[in-house]
Amino acid sequence: TDSESNSSKRVMFMNETLRQRSLRTIGETTYKDEFDDMTLGRKTARALSSLSCTSNCYNPAERQKVDADEESSSSKNAPSLDKAWEYFEHQILPRRLVKDKTDSCLGKYDRAEVGEHIKKTKLYPVWSTPIDDMADFGVGVVLHFSTIRFLAILCFVAACINIPNMVFFASEEYGSKVRGNIESKSDWYLIGSALCLNTQWEACPTCTEEPWEGDTWQTFPRAEDRLATGLKDGMEVKFIKRNLCDMNGTSLMYGILTISSLVIVSIAFYYWIYSQKKRIRLYDDAEHSSADYTIEIKNPPKIESSLSPDVWKQWFETTFDELEVAGCTIALDNEKLVNAVAKRRSLILQLQNELENPEDFDIDNMESYVNQLEKVPKWKKILCFATSPDDIVKAIIKETEYVAELASKDYGVASVFLTFQTQGQQRMVLDELLVPTFFSSRKLNDEKYMYEGKILKVCEPAEPSDIRWGDLNIWTPIRVLQILVTTLVSLALIIGGGYIIKYARTVSPGFAGYAITTLNLITPTIVRMLTTIESHPNESSCLASKYLKITAFRWTNTALIYWVITPFTDTLADGKLVESIFSVFVLDVTLTPILQIFDIWGFLKRHCFAPRATHQRKMNLFFKSGTCDIGERSTNATRIMFFTLFYSAIFPGGFIFAFVIFSMMYWLDKFSVLRKWEQGPMIGTSVAKISNIFYLLALAAYAIMTFNNYAMFPFDNVCENGILIDDYIGEWSLTRMDGTYVEPVELTEDSSEYFFCNQNILRKFQFPPTPMNFLEDTSDWISARRETTANTLAWFMIVSVVIIAFTIGLHTIVKVFKHLFWMDYKMEKMTEEERTNLEKCRFCDLDEIKLYVPQTKIDGYMFPFLLCDVDEIDDQMIGWSDPDSDYDTHNIIFDIPQIAEKKSASRELSTDDAFVSDTNEEHFEVVDGIEVVDGNGAPIVDGNDAPIFSIIKSWNPVD
Repeated sequence: TDSESNSSKRVMFMNETLRQRSLRTIGETTYKDEFDDMTLGRKTARALSSLSCTSNCYNPAERQKVDADEESSSSKNAPSLDKAWEYFEHQILPRRLVKDKTDSCLGKYDRAEVGEHIKKTKLYPVWSTPIDDMADFGVGVVLHFSTIRFLAILCFVAACINIPNMVFFASEEYGSKVRGNIESKSDWYLIGSALCLNTQWEACPTCTEEPWEGDTWQTFPRAEDRLATGLKDGMEVKFIKRNLCDMNGTSLMYGILTISSLVIVSIAFYYWIYSQKKRIRLYDDAEHSSADYTIEIKNPPKIESSLSPDVWKQWFETTFDELEVAGCTIALDNEKLVNAVAKRRSLILQLQNELENPEDFDIDNMESYVNQLEKVPKWKKILCFATSPDDIVKAIIKETEYVAELASKDYGVASVFLTFQTQGQQRMVLDELLVPTFFSSRKLNDEKYMYEGKILKVCEPAEPSDIRWGDLNIWTPIRVLQILVTTLVSLALIIGGGYIIKYARTVSPGFAGYAITTLNLITPTIVRMLTTIESHPNESSCLASKYLKITAFRWTNTALIYWVITPFTDTLADGKLVESIFSVFVLDVTLTPILQIFDIWGFLKRHCFAPRATHQRKMNLFFKSGTCDIGERSTNATRIMFFTLFYSAIFPGGFIFAFVIFSMMYWLDKFSVLRKWEQGPMIGTSVAKISNIFYLLALAAYAIMTFNNYAMFPFDNVCENGILIDDYIGEWSLTRMDGTYVEPVELTEDSSEYFFCNQNILRKFQFPPTPMNFLEDTSDWISARRETTANTLAWFMIVSVVIIAFTIGLHTIVKVFKHLFWMDYKMEKMTEEERTNLEKCRFCDLDEIKLYVPQTKIDGYMFPFLLCDVDEIDDQMIGWSDPDSDYDTHNIIFDIPQIAEKKSASRELSTDDAFVSDTNEEHFEVVDGIEVVDGNGAPIVDGNDAPIFSIIKSWNPVD
């Protein structure tokens, strides 16, 4: 009993120790969040960590800290899971400022800067955050959500219009049910589609196997189940399978409903697209952004004075009346240096991650680390592409040499960003300085607007977080070549995806649906890997490139390839195209949302891998998630809409599926932005504008496929010639082309002779494209009752395609013409009220917008790295903060010893010396006659005072 009592006491003591330690850990967090303001995952983690029965299993890191306390050793470096959750909620997820009263300049909520720890913040509420406040994450984000909402409403309206067509397809009048027995339809859920199970074999004496071989474009691919050879009493006759479904009974109603649906969808899309400019202005005015106050000069003179922010400030304030410059950023053409320094840091991190205690890393001890670490097996290098520590050290030294070489060069001004105190001042400058590419001298009449005799090329820039400072001024031919290469690779991958889908279709339609969905899910990852080799000046441009490639992948894989590889006569057949369409819709309703909302990989990282991390940084990194990729989400929306419209004539129930999908997408994407995805750059409007073109193309496909699916019905290539032949009466044994035996068929005295007629008019294009040419030779299968509807749909198709082509062409021509010959910001056309509103909110009064501070993100690090000296600006202008350290720690320019030494002469630096080697005079390496690096990897420059990193400065506002 004494031993049991002692054991019980020990258990009680351990539980109390864990509870107290948990409370102390929670108390040590930086932000001191209230319990109700935490995410569900953090609350769950706290509960599991505090329970004695689960804490040891769920959170071993907490056990490590308890042991450290019991041994009276320092637990300062022991990781805390609650701190990692705190990092997730304050550094990864977006937060809003808590204010007593909403600012009159802004919307309902004001977005807090990343890591804000001075002002009180809360997470955005998922349900009650207005759609206008989604503009906090960029106008492109709010346009995405408003478009998804519009598509959901549009699909609901189209579904209601098409309900009579769905009812007809499910009726006996259509003939989809054999002998009126509903169970005869293989799957009840396909009732309402144009699936036709009512088929019959008919004698076709003139038929041959050649049209079914699939050797030509008009007959591709091969179809082996529609033609059979019949035997009876030594006679051999070809038989062809005929679809008995009939649309004659609803030709008028079907035509009215289909044309109504086409008209309403077309008008809705055109209204939505042409009202987009108004919505952009509305959302842009609802949330102020840095770009609203800033201009970018793309061609600053390559002279010494251009390197001075004060010179730019003085010139603008003396050239323009009542103008006040708030800040100036001078970006240099040092992209190679920036990328090299970032790559060096990435290599160092790779070596640090190999160590047991990464925080003890010192670059002077790299060789000793190599000796301590285990060698990487050869199989791991081959299969896992693992790099040995020795190779990493060599790469660090090599990259350091390259950094030092680049640091010894001179760099000129590439771009200048000037931020003004009001939007009215920015627009006034744009109105005077914005000139077309050609005839710029004619537009700029006043020579006072010329800087040092040069016409400045100015524009409104992307948002600060949107700019890719390492790719800002890459030579245009290089950009074009990179995009060309990735485009060719994308085309090859699309072809490869087509072969995969073709193979999957031979297994089953359901398996083909899974193959399509899988390809759609992995496509964004493949495209992201491809676009890493592309250079884009901003993230919006990169997203546009991704958007085009992903859309091409998804449209082709989901609709076009399957349509091409499906035999024409399988369009309405059981277990063929219609069932595959249904499978894709079901997977989009179930599998895709489930994977998005449960985020299985993110769950494992946060709840399984993170608690077992050996140090805080690695634990925090398990909480990093993917950024909000609006381009990828927009491609998914266009893909679903295209797929729905493409097959709506034979699967009108797709509109119901699309309505459900878009409704779920709206809330799931909103939840992901506010509770799951990492805060990304402010997204511009480029993706939304490109999406408009794809929606117009989807609209054209809708008109084309609606006419052709109606005109090609019943999709069997069978026509009756009315000849009765007594010799064929009797029972016939049939063998299909693929060798499969068919149940005997009996011909009666009422049976007619049939012949092969190619109903695939979509592949028999004739010029000029008129209804007469389209419907030529269709009288063999299109009845007189259907002919009027077919002609109407043909004219609607022609008019729609012409209008859409004209729209896209005119938009492109006008856009190019305006860029080349005419550009104007139209300040003089603004009303007095609009001008007053532009002066209402000053840059200095808005906490949520920042200056253009050059910085870069490096995979594996929790915070961005600054690429300039920020001593001349207010810390609040940077846009993020680390509560545990100051900005020197995250400033990569101090990896250059001479820069760090020069700065330390004026003030004390708080950088991490582990990344810069101590002076080692015994070993030097020389590049082009210049001592550039010591033996342990510290760059040494030649003492040139010319700046090698961007320059930034801000000024206090004038009262």
